[in-house]
Formats: sequence, C-alpha cells, structure tokens
Amino acid sequence: MVDVVVQRPARRAVLIVVAAVALGLLAFAADAVDGVTGQVMTAVVSSGLAWGSAALLAGWTAPDRRGAVIGATVLLASATVVYYLLILVISRRWSGGYLVDGSSADWYGLRSLAVMTTAWLLVSVVAGPSLGLLGRMARTARLPGAALAAGAACGLLSGQGWQEITAAPPWHGWVISGPDALFARGLVAAELVEIMVPFAVLAWLATARRLWRAWPIVLTAMVATATLSALLWHLLRIAAHQLG
Repeated sequence: MVDVVVQRPARRAVLIVVAAVALGLLAFAADAVDGVTGQVMTAVVSSGLAWGSAALLAGWTAPDRRGAVIGATVLLASATVVYYLLILVISRRWSGGYLVDGSSADWYGLRSLAVMTTAWLLVSVVAGPSLGLLGRMARTARLPGAALAAGAACGLLSGQGWQEITAAPPWHGWVISGPDALFARGLVAAELVEIMVPFAVLAWLATARRLWRAWPIVLTAMVATATLSALLWHLLRIAAHQLG
C-alpha cells in the first residue's frame, strides 16, 4: 500500500477551498493572456485536464469514499463559482454590447453568464464524484481495481485533448503559414500538453501502486474512457455554442 498523508477534516476543507480559489483565479488569468502563451496556459490551468487532475488528487487524499466524492465535487463547483464571479465582477466581459436597435445587450450577457455557470456546475456535480472515487480507488483498491481506476483516470483527463486533436489534427497546424501560423502552433502546443500530462499522471499512479503488471487492464480502461470522454467533450462544446 502506498504511503500517503490523509489530511484531517478541517485542514482538508481549507485546502480544498484554497485549491478551488486558485483554480478559478488561474483560469480567469489565462483568459487575459494572448497568443501561444495563452493557449498553453489555458491547457495547463483552465481545462478539463487541470481541473480534473485537481479533483483526482482530492479523491486520492480523501480519508474515505464519502470524503472523496464530497471533496472533489466541492472543489470543482467552488472553482466554477469563483471563475464566473470574477467574470461577473472584474472583467465584466458580459457587458458593453448593443443590440441591432441600439439598446443595451447587458441582459443577454448576464443571461448567457448565468446559463454557462449553471451548465458547468452540473458538469462539476457529475465529474466530481467520478474523479474523486477514481482517485481514492487508485490509492486504496487491490491491483485489478487500482489498475482500472488509473487507466480510467488517464482516459478521462486526456479526453478533451483527444477531442481537440480530432477537430484540429496537429499536422494541420505545422503546414499553416502566414498570419495564422502562430495561432496554429499554439493550438498544437496546447493539444500536446493535454495529451502528455495525463500519461505523466498515469505513470505516477502506476509507479506509486506498482500497476505495471496489470497493463492490459490499464490500457483497456484508458482507451475506453478516453473515447467516451472525447465524445462527451464534443457534445459539451456543441451545447456551449448553442447556450452561449
């Protein structure tokens, strides 16, 4: 059994709140960065990879299943609230627009902001328990279960990256020239980050629990959940465009 420090309830609650605020602030900051740096920063701190990894870690350090579910869910939901509150109060990018008749479009901006906040809170309620339980299972379950959890976690974390690669293959970015070349290179860099980091997480989990002997289970779980996760990210993007 891997040696890990499980936080006391009070300390754990504080850490989850701090992590949620940090996630929300970093995602908000990434929105203000342009170019390749902004695209890579978004992949690192404002993506399903970043937030999913945080939820997975919350489950890994939880004292029990209930703590894993609640901790990961509260983390994601709180980070979502922090992020959209910053948009509401600080950047106010929902305001300042005008309709065709010249009237203010602020009401529609606020409505869109409320819809997106609600949608991502619902995603948090679904993804939080799943990632939290996978994190705890990867730490505490016997070999087959831990291998299954580790592979599934890697697949879920990499799903957004696979979806983006399907929509915009990296080799397309390298052949683009002219004014759009830098933007295309940034997309390629972000896609690579979103794929490589989950494999690094998987390598850490497999090493910590000595899961390499169960590599067929790890691989099968990873492929299955990566496919499912990529499909879900595709549907989420379609829904976001329609709701926005």
